[in-house]
Amino acid sequence: MTAGTHYVVHVVDEVDERLAGHHGCFYTSPPQPADAALELVRALGGCTQRAGEGPWHMAIAGGRRTIALATAHLDGQLLMEQR
Repeated sequence: MTAGTHYVVHVVDEVDERLAGHHGCFYTSPPQPADAALELVRALGGCTQRAGEGPWHMAIAGGRRTIALATAHLDGQLLMEQR
C-alpha cells in the first residue's frame, strides 16, 4: 500500500441459498485512505491485526466471505491492476 493513495474495499459473501434464503451479498466502499481501508478490512474480517496482503477469505455462517482492496482515484474511479 502506498501512502497518499486511496483504496476501495470489496466484500463478497457467498452463502448456501438453502440455508440463508438468498445467494449472498456484496459491498464496495467509497474511496478512502489506506489506514481507513485496512481498518474496514479488519472489522469485516473479524481480526485485530494485518494478516498479509489480500484478498482475504474466511468462513461465515452458511458460506464464505472474500475481502479485497483495489486502488482508486480520488474522483472515485477504480484502477484495475493486473497480477
